[in-house]
Amino acid sequence: MKSCGIIAEYNPFHSGHAYHLQEARRQSGADILTVAMSGNFTQRGEPAIFDKWQRARAALENGADLVVENPVLGSAQASDLFAKSGVRILQALACDWIAFGAENGSSQEFSELAQALVEQEATINQTFHQVKNDGRSYAVQMNEAIQKVMKPSRIALEQPNNQLALAYLKENVSYPHPMQALAILRRGADHHAQQAVSTHFASGTSLRLLLLAKEYDNLEQWVPNAKTLKVLEPLDWEKYWPFLRYQIILQSHADLQSIYQMEEGIEYRLKDKIKQADSFASFIGLVKNKRWTWVRLQRLCLYVLLGIKKEEVLSFYKNEPVLRILGFNKKGQAYLNQLKHQRDLTIVTNLNKKTASLLPVEIRADRIYILPSGKEQNFSRIPIMVS
Repeated sequence: MKSCGIIAEYNPFHSGHAYHLQEARRQSGADILTVAMSGNFTQRGEPAIFDKWQRARAALENGADLVVENPVLGSAQASDLFAKSGVRILQALACDWIAFGAENGSSQEFSELAQALVEQEATINQTFHQVKNDGRSYAVQMNEAIQKVMKPSRIALEQPNNQLALAYLKENVSYPHPMQALAILRRGADHHAQQAVSTHFASGTSLRLLLLAKEYDNLEQWVPNAKTLKVLEPLDWEKYWPFLRYQIILQSHADLQSIYQMEEGIEYRLKDKIKQADSFASFIGLVKNKRWTWVRLQRLCLYVLLGIKKEEVLSFYKNEPVLRILGFNKKGQAYLNQLKHQRDLTIVTNLNKKTASLLPVEIRADRIYILPSGKEQNFSRIPIMVS
């Protein structure tokens, strides 16, 4: 069986994601669609609006065959490490293609540009450091460095989907058998659009705002499982603010220094500004500056909240991935059983004393994720099976 892999968050799952799954199957001709999906915390350092089980089920009901968790040590990272984690999961699962959303450009153009970026990486980094710290965003400055080094490209490098696509493909080329690139052009609202547009497609950002405000009118046109979502309690950073505040007040400067990505003495600024803030948004607003952007601080706060240490991240990327299966259909289950006989994989389908020892950070993160609800969760949950 041939498999097409996708790296996703589905936060929340919407009609654009369903379209992407449909096109990935049609354009690749793959037998299996395999998704490496972020767990309960996402790439921008935020809690997922709904838990990983609900999001995995939505994916399976709308085209995916197999959903595997991208653990928090891989999912809550800047684009290069996020890509590294997702790609190695898809590589471990023997995917033949990697399908990604793009604002413009063809599969061949993305593949060629990614290869060129890898070959010119040292020169690009040297050029980037010459323009760094001038007040503009990392993405804008890196784009300028790339443009200075590379020949002109049709691909819009400032677009977030294109940036992630190139991060995937740059990581992918390091493997002995790279997956084939499959660019699927984005339709509908812009990636970070604040308002859902009156079309079949809307941005994840706009849908999160609607769900948090519990504005459910016409939600069905953008979200396939809208009726299910109406009975769930959406989560955002403000729900975790009391727990984060407690951690920052409790821990000493030395304690905070052991947290992953705690650099440049930022722990002193966190300890100082926590006294003035009355919400997560106000806290980030007080701490942020040119060097510490909103998203970078969100990730750092997540590492504090979850108690993620530097050595835990180093160990995660050094070792082979542990594949936590969130769900499958019959085809996905058959494919997984086929892989078990062909490859030496560490696969977790339910938690017991032995398998739990393989996922200590993920279990810790999941327990913290449910704190706002005050409800215990079945952490030995078996994968979702969708017919």
